[in-house]
Amino acid sequence: MNFAAAEYIWLFPVILLPAVLLRIRASLKRTQSLDAFADHHLATRLTRLSTRRWRIVGTISDVAALLCIVFALMQPQWGVISEERISSGLDIVIALDISRSMLSDDLKPNRLSVAKSAIGRLLDSEPGNRIGVIAFSGTAYTVCPLTTDYAIVKQIVSELTPGSLPHGGSNLSAALREARRAFRGAKSGGQVVMLVSDGEDHDGGIVPAVGEVKGVGISVVAALAGTEDGGLMPLQGGGFVKDRNGAVVKSRASRAVMAAIDPGVVSLGADGTGLQLLLQRARTAGIATERREKRNRPAERFQLPLAAALLFLCLSTVIGRGVKG
Repeated sequence: MNFAAAEYIWLFPVILLPAVLLRIRASLKRTQSLDAFADHHLATRLTRLSTRRWRIVGTISDVAALLCIVFALMQPQWGVISEERISSGLDIVIALDISRSMLSDDLKPNRLSVAKSAIGRLLDSEPGNRIGVIAFSGTAYTVCPLTTDYAIVKQIVSELTPGSLPHGGSNLSAALREARRAFRGAKSGGQVVMLVSDGEDHDGGIVPAVGEVKGVGISVVAALAGTEDGGLMPLQGGGFVKDRNGAVVKSRASRAVMAAIDPGVVSLGADGTGLQLLLQRARTAGIATERREKRNRPAERFQLPLAAALLFLCLSTVIGRGVKG
């Protein structure tokens, strides 16, 4: 058994003790008032007082009703319910550059952080699409297959760093080919590769790779992370990356390289904007696909403690009207 709102457990001691004390106090005051009014045996006959045993049962019923209500507030769950959901949207694979140059500071605090922020904004503003993520530097790897679970996507993206892949450098063609593989098994139509990079490429072969991806009906859009003025690349132990002569190296984002992939390349804003515009373009280029998804969700069982609470309240009411034991 699980509880969807287990935080309400603190209500148990808060309700139980006061409820018992108040019921005992009310019972004592009632007895004292009746004793002052008439002889105990006469008062019992005139008012049809319940016996002590039934008064105890009434107190237990009141407390049990309150506890059942708290139990219901905690939303107990057990078992699963299978549901089929029909949705339509795009299949989007985000290829995120995590090479060392993405740590350049021409976007604050760095290119990679701004790119992650942009992906987060995209996920928050565009529900209904399936999202996958590829991380690439010298190699490319699918770190998150296509899914509608945006919480998982956000978590995976937040954990990516230049150290997440074993090979340094930047290989855009490898990212594109890995994106094509990420769509295997998905229905054709509405498939989009969204490349987020500073445009540095050490291996070439971009044009053939773009042709391969587009040749199977996959749209390709690109976002440039960084500026052509460039920025410095910090080292983990302090300082900045230098060349062989000891001069500090500047990493300059290449719009020309990204334009070879997508002539309509957009630049990421320092506040993480830009990917929504790419998605609008992709939506006009691709046809959304209809998907049937089966999901299992926990079965809510709060109705049972609520029904029990109602029964206890009814019992308490009957006893309170003077049912004799």
